[in-house]
Amino acid sequence: MSNPFTYANKVRKKFKDPYWVAKNKYITYYEQLPIDEKVILLESQTATKISGNLFYILKYLLTDEKYAGYTVYLSSWGRYVKSITAILEHYGFENVNIVVYASDDYMRLLASAKYLINDATFPNYWIKKKGQVYINTWHGTPLKAMGRKVHNDVFFGNVQKNLVNADYLLYPNIFTKDVMIRDYMLENISSNSYILCGYPRNTVFFDRDAEKKIREELEITDKKIYAYMPTWRGTVDKVGVSKNDAYLMYYLCELDKRLTDDEIFYINIHPMAMHAKNTAEVSKLKHIKNFPAEYETYDFLNIADVLVTDYSSVFFDYACTRKKVVLFPYDKDEYLCDRGMYMDMDDLPFPQVFDLDALVNELRSEKNYDDTEFVKTYCTWDSSNATAQLCDRTILGIDTGLTVGPVTGNGKENVLIYAGNLDKNGITTSLRSLMKNIDLDKRNYYISFCQGKAKRHGEQLATFSDKVNFFAVAEYFNLTAANKTVNKLYKEHLVSTNQYIKSLGKRIEQNFLRSYGNAKFDRVIQFCGYEDEMILLYSQFKGQKTIWVHNDMLAEIKTRSNQRKDLLEYAYHTYDNVVAVTDDIVAPTQILAGKDKKINIVKNTIDYKTILANSEQPIALDPTTKCSVEPEKFYEIMQSDAKKFINVGRYSPEKGHDRLIDAFYKLWQKDNSIYLIIMGGNSRAKKYEELIEKVNGMGLTDNVILLLAVSNPYPIIKACDGFILSSLYEGFGLVLAEADILGLPIVSTDITGPRTFMKKYGGTLIENSDEGVYKGLQMLYNGEIKPINVDYEAYNQECVAEFEKLFE
Repeated sequence: MSNPFTYANKVRKKFKDPYWVAKNKYITYYEQLPIDEKVILLESQTATKISGNLFYILKYLLTDEKYAGYTVYLSSWGRYVKSITAILEHYGFENVNIVVYASDDYMRLLASAKYLINDATFPNYWIKKKGQVYINTWHGTPLKAMGRKVHNDVFFGNVQKNLVNADYLLYPNIFTKDVMIRDYMLENISSNSYILCGYPRNTVFFDRDAEKKIREELEITDKKIYAYMPTWRGTVDKVGVSKNDAYLMYYLCELDKRLTDDEIFYINIHPMAMHAKNTAEVSKLKHIKNFPAEYETYDFLNIADVLVTDYSSVFFDYACTRKKVVLFPYDKDEYLCDRGMYMDMDDLPFPQVFDLDALVNELRSEKNYDDTEFVKTYCTWDSSNATAQLCDRTILGIDTGLTVGPVTGNGKENVLIYAGNLDKNGITTSLRSLMKNIDLDKRNYYISFCQGKAKRHGEQLATFSDKVNFFAVAEYFNLTAANKTVNKLYKEHLVSTNQYIKSLGKRIEQNFLRSYGNAKFDRVIQFCGYEDEMILLYSQFKGQKTIWVHNDMLAEIKTRSNQRKDLLEYAYHTYDNVVAVTDDIVAPTQILAGKDKKINIVKNTIDYKTILANSEQPIALDPTTKCSVEPEKFYEIMQSDAKKFINVGRYSPEKGHDRLIDAFYKLWQKDNSIYLIIMGGNSRAKKYEELIEKVNGMGLTDNVILLLAVSNPYPIIKACDGFILSSLYEGFGLVLAEADILGLPIVSTDITGPRTFMKKYGGTLIENSDEGVYKGLQMLYNGEIKPINVDYEAYNQECVAEFEKLFE
């Protein structure tokens, strides 16, 4: 262990954190506590409020005699207990027990309550126990894109898992049902049921006495009431005063001047947008007020004569009142530029205004549009008794006349494929190409990734076919405190893989359930082939499991020390199929797998059509691309007639970039008009920066160009005169084929991976040494490299046939 005292100090501090302690106990409670048939746990908006659907469900459970024998709990973060308690007291709710979110009591309830009801998600460490009944009401008809439709968002995994785990999914209309099931990719992997029922929160809109009561309590019976509920435009990782906050306050101040004393403009701003400064400014306004904190949001919204909103789904609910809705999307062009919508706002029946004068005019005008079809479509089942229908059906099992149906599938096999972190590397490229070449109609494919690690690469999701599904997971294990000690010892190589499995095998199996919930998969493929925890996680899958080998892993251990020999030996023995991407790496893989284990060959398919199409685009560096010279200088070099040689590969020791630069230096001394371009998708241990220092120290600053993270490398490759692979070892060397497709002469070190491919198609191999790399550059410079001859269509068909054999 690197520093046992530092580690012990960290552990001691964690034991003082009640959340950390409670979370570590959850798995014990999950295993040991029986289900309490008469306990109901409710959670609203991630335990930050009690409003919306959960408020009206809570109200019904507390007031209807049928539920007198049940104990009802409501979760709340500690800092929200006071505000939630105030609302409960205002409405006279009794017999509800508030449990602090993430406390020891909360963990116990999460593991033992028979009925779990949520309008969002339970935490990602939660595992649904057999026998628990989970009702997910969600929180609105979607207007904005969700799930897979948000192409750069990799953080939908916990939502997806919660929806897969739910026994009942509440949908207020067919549109919501179809969108949620489709875009969270629930078909085929879910065994739950959807319920078509009005939202509980909308029941208040049918209660005119409730409206009258609040108006009288606030002494505003003679006022014209407007309610403004805009969308929060920020993101959870960027909370703070924003440009939009400033716009909002400007509009509110100007609107206040235009309103009269018989008008009140109530606003309900997202708490993350309503900062202390803004709250103070609103309090100074005469005709504009915040929604009163003591009222539930929809109960108060019910008194409004007009709803003003923008991109919030609240208008889908409010429409059932048949009162007027006004859309005020003052930043429409800017907002829609980055956020997809399920429908064109111009197709909605509600009037849109973009300035204050038009807004005031609409507020004071009578409703002059027909929303009959809109209400019929989106408020289909809204009624005064929707809450009773939902609760009695899902908790008591009473037939209340609701439509309840299964989330259906197509009957095909479900294949889960772990892709790694979606980095712009050979593994992601090969997986994308495989998905393009195989018949996606044969099976249902779900590509999985760890959402934290994939955060920077979310745009990669959009590069896969729409027929490919996704399943994001959190990348940690649920472990008890004792388990964590074993885990730490394992990471420090003080515990072997076999000992680790013997000790924590059951826990790893539980973590597969924690990651994927009740999703139904027939086969799993650890396509990445790396990442210790994910190799272990998939090894415990109860079904056919396959692991890919993309490289000479013995060489990886020797050169980079980034793999555990005992883990690979365990994995290659445990997985049903071990797949090497080329014949060349079968031998080292066989050593790890054992002589009795058959190694399958599935070569990487090559998406030559996309490569050719992308190569026709102009040469371009991305805003995030790092370039060792000024961009203007780079473009000038690429457009020149000077000889340019290129290497593509991540900045890592095994790629042989140091010896390539040394070899180029020798050639450059004979002709200083030549250029070497090295392009990598990522950099290991600051290797990119180290190479820049090396280049500058050798006086090659203007002639060796280093590029990091170029989204479309193919125009750059195509503009060069030759490609050289200088690696010490490789899995295959996919970039060789890419350069060949683009018409470049290619040369490679004589190493496992490229060797078989190059020999089969007449390629040029050079000695795997400094001198060999220099010779390769000389041959490219002198025009001595002959082109290879590959029919890539036939090649891909051969690869696909190899892949299909795994399913026989």
